[in-house]
This record gives sequence, structure tokens and C-alpha cells, in this order.
Amino acid sequence: MRYAAIDIGTNSCRLLMAEIQDNKLLTLSRDMKTTRIGEGLHQNGNISQTAMERTIACLNSFLKNIGDSGIAYCRIVATSALREALNQEEFLNLVRQKCGTSIELVSAEEEAHLSYLGVKKGLDIQGNPLVADLGGGSTELIAQNGGFYFLSLPLGAVRATEQSMSVVEIADIISPLAADKGLFKTNPLVFVGGTASSLVAIKESMTEYRSELIHGQSLSRKEIADIYDLLERLPLRVRQRLPGLQEDRADIIPKGALIVLLIMDSLGKENIMVSESDLLDGVVWNTHMGNN
Repeated sequence: MRYAAIDIGTNSCRLLMAEIQDNKLLTLSRDMKTTRIGEGLHQNGNISQTAMERTIACLNSFLKNIGDSGIAYCRIVATSALREALNQEEFLNLVRQKCGTSIELVSAEEEAHLSYLGVKKGLDIQGNPLVADLGGGSTELIAQNGGFYFLSLPLGAVRATEQSMSVVEIADIISPLAADKGLFKTNPLVFVGGTASSLVAIKESMTEYRSELIHGQSLSRKEIADIYDLLERLPLRVRQRLPGLQEDRADIIPKGALIVLLIMDSLGKENIMVSESDLLDGVVWNTHMGNN
């Protein structure tokens, strides 16, 4: 059976079209466009008209691709930025009018569950992972060590960049995680999201983004710290030409890398694994399980 999932994130809109056969998810296509619906959200709590227009244009493009592919099941979810926006109803109504569809506003906890499901189904890993879903506006952490662990932090690459957060400010937001450090001594730390994928792509100097070469890759703290130091030294115009880094992500990647480092330090982890199977994959699996 074929499914489509769209994620409206703070920084980007992403599309996954996939087929599930013999309890395996087969990717038909993935797409991503930087729409930055959360741009300037911290200033007045509202999504700007420009950001709405960018996102709606992207949604219509994705929906056309889905229609052309003959996929019957499509689920659209929205996360941090839309959860927080004071004018979320205006945007949801606009999508119904201009796209002829509805958006599901998922809670931070449900977002974490879906991301965890995507990782567990798509990543070959020993033991139960601690999954860190680092987005543009928030970071969710989830693990299942017999019991259920969930933590949502108001911290993301876009939010930290737009608010010019310092190391001390970021560390303060992450501090609740440090108190739980002892719970995760044996849990592999797995990151999902554009920051983590970009760090692998930069390390490998990818001239063309290849998801299959990023999925399951490991990064050491030293490697991430070296990339962060490089990013901080480079002017934005030079950073935009860095192999492996999408031009539209060049302004937010330094803060994203810093967040990764500080989360690792708070947990005492020297390595992370990066998963390309994430929220979108979890949405597809969740939809499939609901239909069977």
C-alpha cells in the first residue's frame, strides 16, 4: 500500500511518498523545501503572510506530486511553529481554502512518538535509542527503557538563531536533560532532523545530497566540534557555498551544531548516530498500522 506524509516544520516542508511491503517501508520519493514558516515568530507570536504564502505554494506543489502518483492515503502534520502561533487558525483555514485539505496539528509528545517510531522501524541499531528530534523551533527527546521518557525543549536551530541565543542561554534550556543523564548511560544517542543530516553531509563534502549515505552514519563529538568551529569562522556568503550544506540552511546551522554539542555534553555522550528515518517515516507507519 502506498502512502504520503507531509511535515510542516519551523524551517522547512518535507514530503515522503512510500510503499509498505512485507513490513518494510520502501521510499518512492522524498522532497524538501525551505519555507521557514516560523520566521520572525518570536517577535509577535504570529506567522507572517509571506511565510503563509510560501508554505501554501509548497503544499500545493507537494499535493500535485502526490495526486500524480496516485497515492490514496496522505497525512499532513504540523509541529512547533504552528503549535505556538497565535494566528494558527487563520493559516489552517487558508490551507483548507487554497489547498483543499486539512492539517493535523500534532502535540510535542505525539511528534516525539512518531519520530521514535520512524527511527525504530528504519534504523538498524542495537539497544533502545534515545532519540533527539532537533527541529527549527523545538527539540523533543524520547526513549523507551521499560518505561516511557519524553522531554520537549523550546529550542531549535531557527529559534536559537533568530533570538541570538548564547551558549549559556542554550545550556540553561537544556539543563533539565542533564538531570536525567544517569538514565541513558547505555542508550545510543540518535539525532534526526536537518541539522544532524547536514553535519554528516558537510563531513563527507557531499556535492549532491544522498540520503542513503547519511542514514546510520556516526559522528564523534570532535568531528562535530571541528565542523562547528569551521562554520563559526566562515562568513555567511562563504558558508553558503560549503559542500554538503544547503544554501538556505547556512544561516541557522551554527546554532544547530552548537545545540547538538551541548546536548551531547549534558548526557556525557562522545558519539551520535544520525537517522534519516524520522517523523515522516513514523507518520507513514502510524497511518499504515491504523489501516490494518
